[in-house]
Amino acid sequence: MSQETTDPTEAPTGGFKLPRSVIRWIAVGLVLTSAVVIIITLYSGVKFSDFESIGFLAFGLAAAASVARLLVQIVRFRVITVGLADDPKMDLSGLALTRVSSEFISIATPASSTGVFLRTAWLSSKGVTGGKALWIGYFEVLIEVYVGVGLGIAGGLYAFLKGAVVLGSTIAAIALVVLIGYTIIFIIPALRPVKVPHFVFRIAEYLVGGPRATALYLHAVVGSLNFSVSARSILTRRMLPVAVKAVVLTIVEDLLEGATLWFVLNAAGLKIDLLSSTIAVFGIDTIAQLPISIGGAGITELTIQAYLTEIYGFSSWASIIIWRIATYQVLLATTGIIFLFFVRKYTRNIQKVHEEENQKDAKGFLQDGE
Repeated sequence: MSQETTDPTEAPTGGFKLPRSVIRWIAVGLVLTSAVVIIITLYSGVKFSDFESIGFLAFGLAAAASVARLLVQIVRFRVITVGLADDPKMDLSGLALTRVSSEFISIATPASSTGVFLRTAWLSSKGVTGGKALWIGYFEVLIEVYVGVGLGIAGGLYAFLKGAVVLGSTIAAIALVVLIGYTIIFIIPALRPVKVPHFVFRIAEYLVGGPRATALYLHAVVGSLNFSVSARSILTRRMLPVAVKAVVLTIVEDLLEGATLWFVLNAAGLKIDLLSSTIAVFGIDTIAQLPISIGGAGITELTIQAYLTEIYGFSSWASIIIWRIATYQVLLATTGIIFLFFVRKYTRNIQKVHEEENQKDAKGFLQDGE
């Protein structure tokens, strides 16, 4: 029986299995974010009549805009995948299911870019090489980050000009750090190859032994070079139309996110335009995206309260709670249900692959016996 060799830089293609650590984070996230909303509701003195005054229509519109963002994400992921995978006959079945499921992982864990690994695994299962699959996933993240950071800086500057100096400066400073950090980590490898320092091998050799350290070091070298080559091939003028389309779709997505707050605040009595609402959301998200709590639980609510109070002189915990439920809990429930379908589908695929492999092994054993 022949044995097949695999490229160490390739992701597994037999199916997808979620690590237990991620499952634990998701469980903690579900409990924590829901608990924060309940605690704020109880301790802020919000009554049911306060929710009624805002109305179910505003909540419904905010929730619909939030869910509509998922559709834009699916379209953007398809545009990026088709444009960058360089395979016109690529099988795109399961793309929508994967993109929405990855969003669930992102919003239910501390790091908002966690879902990129699920998208990378799916791309690898479709035949995209490991380095390129990872870069396609991160390319979408970069577009989201750069557009979001731009809106966040605008929100910080607006707050600064309105007299909220500390809040505005904090938003702008964090946004700049995020921008610089992502540029260093992901753009620089596209400009020059990333070299793994040899001292890493020495340390690994001391910790795990010579043969294993060599294997790990070679894996790291090949993976980093593959990542750099893929990044360089993607960030070319030929890919500019794909980037422009992705940016436009991201702006549409961000306006939908701004619309969620716009619907609620106008219903609560604060007359605010869509643009001001959008930069407010991303100013808030800039602080809330810090990996301090899962889904920005607690940080988001306190930051938006400070933003609305300092800039608009408006305080309404009822509107904040309604907005938070419409944009997070509703999104969490929607993506969570789809995620369950995703896990069920790929678990069955793994079982099917294992059964086929067992049948092949049994057949080969019988043939050898003959």
